[in-house]
Amino acid sequence: MTENDIRANLSRNIKTFRQLQSLSQADLAERADISIPFLSQIECANKFPSPAILARIADSLQVSVSDLFAEKENIKSGDYKFMIEAMKSILHGQLLSFENFCERYFENDNKESGGLIPKN
Repeated sequence: MTENDIRANLSRNIKTFRQLQSLSQADLAERADISIPFLSQIECANKFPSPAILARIADSLQVSVSDLFAEKENIKSGDYKFMIEAMKSILHGQLLSFENFCERYFENDNKESGGLIPKN
């Protein structure tokens, strides 16, 4: 894995986790006590945050720092309890069935195991 791969994983995962919780960049930036432009630069893989900022972002997203660096194929719908809460709020707000929710927000990465990957 190259430095660019690590940055790409980090930027993609922060954005994915933020969107799954229906947070705007402004919401997450406020929670993590960073500026919106800095968060935007992180999500675009143009800036790399310090360990302290990584910890604040992870805490704000209710995930571990290692989750922020996970490769896309390792992010499964069953791995994160906040995803269940996000589904509940989206299902309640938009009256989607579970099947429609999964179709809208996830890609099926393995037909046999039913593993789901958040769509970009």
